[in-house]
Amino acid sequence: MDSKERLKTVAYSHQHREHLIEFCNEAGEQGYKNNQSLEAMRLDWCISTGGQFFLSYLGDKIISVSGCHPLPEVGDYFRVLFRGATLNQYQNYYGVPSKTHMGSIPFYDHLPLQLDWANKDLVVTTNWDNPDIKSMGHSHRVFKLLARQGLVTCLEEKINLFNTDQSVWKINIDAYFTAREGYRVRNGF
Repeated sequence: MDSKERLKTVAYSHQHREHLIEFCNEAGEQGYKNNQSLEAMRLDWCISTGGQFFLSYLGDKIISVSGCHPLPEVGDYFRVLFRGATLNQYQNYYGVPSKTHMGSIPFYDHLPLQLDWANKDLVVTTNWDNPDIKSMGHSHRVFKLLARQGLVTCLEEKINLFNTDQSVWKINIDAYFTAREGYRVRNGF
């Protein structure tokens, strides 16, 4: 990572709106249906529930986003990595593959900030199947692998949330931070 510019991750505020619209336009061009507009991202809804979005900047350009919000439908949890997306050309920004998913900007950079924001147990949801959004199936498979490593625990194998069949995964915070620190040290971040 020495040759890479360090990303700056911030909580969304209105001053970031124009940059976020630019991100959405590019995400839409790349086929990210859930991130093609502020409405598709459900930005205002997320903020209105007490949630927040986190934005990773490279210079003055947003390259990755994800949100967090309360999820009372499941319990006293905050859903994290909501509407998470990274522009295609930055998918492997850190240049180091990771079986613990730490190469993902939202997973590595946003999750600690979302934990601080929520100050509750965290869950991630993955869609069982969404033929319109191919990356959803990939995310579901990734979380099954993370469960085998103890980073997450499946709370609900199949539940209908927001008219979509999803799995609910609880983040095992201690295991997550142990894996994150190991990734950081191994790669000199």
